[in-house]
Amino acid sequence: MGKCLHSQNLNLHRHFFNSFSPKINPGEGNMSERLKVGVIGCGNIFNLAHKPALRSLRTIAKVVAVMDINEEAAKKAGKELNAKVFTSLDEFLEQDMDVVEVLTPTYTHAEIAIKALKAGKHVIVEKPIALTSEEAEKMIKEAEEQGLKLFVGHVRRFDKRWTQIKEVIKTRNILPMQIRKIEVQHLPFPADYWYWDESKSGGVIIDLGVHVTDFLRWFFESEPVEVFAVGKAIRGEARVNKTYDHVVMFIKFEGNKTGIGEVSWSYPMTPKYGVFYHHLDIIGKNGRIRYTPLDTPVVGVIKSSFEMPRFSPMLSTFPQAFEAELRHFFECIKSNCEPVVTARDALIALQIAEKARESIKKGEPVKVEVN
Repeated sequence: MGKCLHSQNLNLHRHFFNSFSPKINPGEGNMSERLKVGVIGCGNIFNLAHKPALRSLRTIAKVVAVMDINEEAAKKAGKELNAKVFTSLDEFLEQDMDVVEVLTPTYTHAEIAIKALKAGKHVIVEKPIALTSEEAEKMIKEAEEQGLKLFVGHVRRFDKRWTQIKEVIKTRNILPMQIRKIEVQHLPFPADYWYWDESKSGGVIIDLGVHVTDFLRWFFESEPVEVFAVGKAIRGEARVNKTYDHVVMFIKFEGNKTGIGEVSWSYPMTPKYGVFYHHLDIIGKNGRIRYTPLDTPVVGVIKSSFEMPRFSPMLSTFPQAFEAELRHFFECIKSNCEPVVTARDALIALQIAEKARESIKKGEPVKVEVN
């Protein structure tokens, strides 16, 4: 089984940010051959990212059913996408669908994905793949036993900023030896929201951390061998829930490479969602690459309060990345080929984050063994 060619990812431009508009041919795809898609979870990530992406891909995929335990949310999504509406998972899975998107809270991923696979559906699940690596392994095993595909939405791999920078690393032979990747924001939810509960989200080190651990492994093209991490509880929401909202990870990779990952929900930004900033610093044997939105001038707008500019509804990712991601996954289903980011990649990203959490508790480095 070969790798699918990722039209948005691998057909790269040499210059950064020359275009963030997806090139869509209105006539592409045979309408009668569109994949039938079902969506489970009609909340935040669905409305911000997946709904507009699915609309843009309507020539190759049709949403036939939506499901949410919140009937109002399900009805709204069904009306917007002209799809059947369900509040029962069992009834939803009885529908004729090729692939199901699981866009629910992390602690529900494994149970829902496994049920969908048993029902004969391919599955696309948002990151992290699951709450624990044990659950993730069960999901991967079920997909293999059913002969179905399990995709995980590590959307950073489909964001043109990162794919173009990675291409420059190769074409200019940078040979990275140290990479520092930072993703920080102000989590806008109250203390009783599920994100703050480690038993549901895994906390910032799992929910946001897997973006960074996967990113470092992807850019180094090496396996991790050891991690040391330090965590802090800065905001009251974190302290109440006895979790961390700011974590720094030092990850040793094969080839004497070092990854420094920093993730935070603690940045004191007041507008909704705060401002989500990426910082990337790559030091290689033959050069250095640095990227951060803070390198560009910041413009404030005064209304009832001071606001920061928003370059994307998601702040962390351009909307086109979700469209590129889903397009690629749909192509892999149609062509029966391997995606550029596999469920095994997602499992390893989760395992590194878990080891970082273990390191915080022990106060010492922890070995990472990747099978």
